[in-house]
Amino acid sequence: MGVAIDLAGRTALVTGAAGGLGSACARALAEAGADLVLTDLDEGRVAASAAGLGARVRAADLADLDQARALVEGIGELDILVNCAGIMRTTPFLEVSPQEWRRIVDVNLNATFWITQAVGRRMVERGRGSIVTLASVAARSGRPNAPHYSATKTALLSLTKSAAEAFAPVRVNAVCPGVFLTPMWEEIIADRDRRFGDGAGQGYLKEVGDRAPLRRPGRAEELASVVLFLVSDLASYVTGQALNVDGGLEMD
Repeated sequence: MGVAIDLAGRTALVTGAAGGLGSACARALAEAGADLVLTDLDEGRVAASAAGLGARVRAADLADLDQARALVEGIGELDILVNCAGIMRTTPFLEVSPQEWRRIVDVNLNATFWITQAVGRRMVERGRGSIVTLASVAARSGRPNAPHYSATKTALLSLTKSAAEAFAPVRVNAVCPGVFLTPMWEEIIADRDRRFGDGAGQGYLKEVGDRAPLRRPGRAEELASVVLFLVSDLASYVTGQALNVDGGLEMD
């Protein structure tokens, strides 16, 4: 990425590191010299993301409090936490089942809370550290075909503010990605085709893209560079904030 940020000597944990944005954040942190620990549910997939980065790999279900705490205990001191774990389902509001609601809340909100609590406790004891959570532009407005996803992402913005107040001087921020053509977005397109007919997914992608002034999807490394800035000393006076990285799709 050609960035002038030096994270040598700092240990960073990236959750959801098997995903498109999670793996991009891991690469950016590695290029800046951080000692990496990468985690996801699927050890094989996260190991693939870790290839060539010299990272430690841990499989864990962070929605399970005991697993979240055990993960942090096993790592030791942490300077950086990047919360990338998350899932999305395309389901109209009136069709969301209790099972699907609980699954989205478990992965997107509960898992983020438990790992943030476990890491935050250590960082507060040391009096330093930085946490960045990936929310979504869906947190800024409603999503009638993904109300559970939107609700959890909005909750993450509130969680970020609460943690920033509770953990200071540890810094806690969020980023709100727009459209990035990662495997998650490929799933969104496929889900819309299945639910609303062939071409619905690409139609939705075009509709969303046309609303953004920059008129294009983002590249994963563009999101990762913002995360890298927020965890670095360049953002030493930034906390409790949620920064949109979306080509101007949302301006709030």
